[in-house]
Amino acid sequence: PIPNGYPRERRTVRILAIDVGMGTADILAYDSSLEIKNCPKLVVPSCTQVVARRIQQATADGRTVVFDGVTMGGGPCGRALKKHLEAGLGFIASPAAARTFNDDLELVDSWGVCIEQEPHSAAPAGSIHLTSGDLDLSGLLDIFQRLGISGDFDGFAVAVQDHGFSPGASNRRHRFQLWRRSLAGGADLERFAYPASRIPGDYTRMRAVASLLAGQPGVMLMDTGPAALWGALPEMDAEGGPEEARELVANLGNGHTLAAIMAGNRIDALVEHHTGLLESGSFGPFIRRFAAGNLSDDQVFSDGGHGCIPPDTGMELAAPVIVTGPRRRLARGSGLKLRFAAPHGDMMLTGCFGLVEAWKSIISDLSF
Repeated sequence: PIPNGYPRERRTVRILAIDVGMGTADILAYDSSLEIKNCPKLVVPSCTQVVARRIQQATADGRTVVFDGVTMGGGPCGRALKKHLEAGLGFIASPAAARTFNDDLELVDSWGVCIEQEPHSAAPAGSIHLTSGDLDLSGLLDIFQRLGISGDFDGFAVAVQDHGFSPGASNRRHRFQLWRRSLAGGADLERFAYPASRIPGDYTRMRAVASLLAGQPGVMLMDTGPAALWGALPEMDAEGGPEEARELVANLGNGHTLAAIMAGNRIDALVEHHTGLLESGSFGPFIRRFAAGNLSDDQVFSDGGHGCIPPDTGMELAAPVIVTGPRRRLARGSGLKLRFAAPHGDMMLTGCFGLVEAWKSIISDLSF
């Protein structure tokens, strides 16, 4: 369906694309009337980094933290929480905010977090009050206003890494169970993108972001890894090979590395690991084993990664591996033939470019 009753003729469409990672949030204010390289863009610390720094400041000041809002990405803010508790300081959180750290609230409670339905009313004097959430839309729109960028958008496309709701179970295992479920209905990248009204119930982090965008038009959520793969698609077939020839693409993010064997928009195989565990020269052997079909789900999980859906048939790495992501330097010295992807000249916006294309495919059938 065409959103907001737009006519089918060509028109300007504006999409706010936000790719939320562990280290940065990469932002593209897409405007179809502009050359895409001229669209406003920002790379800023992700909300988990901002919250972590504020918790660290509260720790240094000896103050109790009150944490309220929606579930968001953990990682840095989770590590800051644990150091805060180790210092013997108080931490009060609402149930939704507490699930930032673990879906099992009894476990979070056992760490020393005080979970309250109304955390602010339980706060002692002098507490620091923090809001949880992967997106600060009002703050972002305020920046746009100061820069003279219109805050009126036809759609919002946001990517987060969502492990799915898995209390009492491994979120790494659960993540790949959800991915297998998505791919069972078809192996196209579209399977990882959802209009706000159709986000599966397991994806609590995506649903939390959608709640922060309630009332906004054309909201779509997607996982960060597939968004980067979609953004890298223009780099595939760059050397004029057959359109459906299989290629291997790897996105080395600050926190996670996702590699996939792609044939056009179709995923034939994928594997996800923690980027920090692929240092010291292990990236090359990891990719070779994956491409050959010699890397199992259990092997990746046992090594601390998320999992693997291996190819039905291995592939020769004759063509260069397409590499993107902020930590792509780890691929250097791997002995692999590499092609460093920078769609539209900007590697850091790979996920945002993928989000824009996903929005066009999932939300609207407008002609761009």
